[in-house]
Amino acid sequence: MILENFNDKINLVLCAAAVVSMIIGIINHPHDPLEGMIEGTSICIALVIIIAVNSGNNYASERRIAKLLESAEKLEVAVWRGNTAEITVDSTELVVGDLIKIENGKKIAADCLMIEGQDVECVEAELTGEPDAIKKTPITKDNYTNGALCTLLAKATVNGGMGKAIVIAVGKNSVAGAIDEKTRQKEEDSRTEL
Repeated sequence: MILENFNDKINLVLCAAAVVSMIIGIINHPHDPLEGMIEGTSICIALVIIIAVNSGNNYASERRIAKLLESAEKLEVAVWRGNTAEITVDSTELVVGDLIKIENGKKIAADCLMIEGQDVECVEAELTGEPDAIKKTPITKDNYTNGALCTLLAKATVNGGMGKAIVIAVGKNSVAGAIDEKTRQKEEDSRTEL
């Protein structure tokens, strides 16, 4: 983080100015080199202060962004597990076979098959880039071969309607998880090439 400050040309100029100022000061004050180094030392102190403040600010900003991303990924989901009582759990606690509630304005927490619903539309822009809402229908014996109509993908946003769906894939086994995994792997591969 400290070395990042030297990407800023002004800090490089200040560093060079400090060195030049010290050299000129020593040359102009051969009898007392410490007196000649006062200006250069002052510039160095200012540079250290600038670097310390910038590094502290960058570190604090990165921590805040990490917390925001972490909280943005947290998602509370209404679930029915083996009984008629609805409970709320964190999306990371979902398991295959959970029956979840689908509501307008909420994100889908895992890949699901819709088994019950009315006027459900999803926007899968985060996954596909397609901004248009896609109409979803509950799975039946007549439409089970057309999975796209009945499937709700993790990270899709419910744009309308409400219903219930059964979880079929979670975490990195979901479509969104597979995309995240491949993206992360490509980033790691590109870093190792450098």
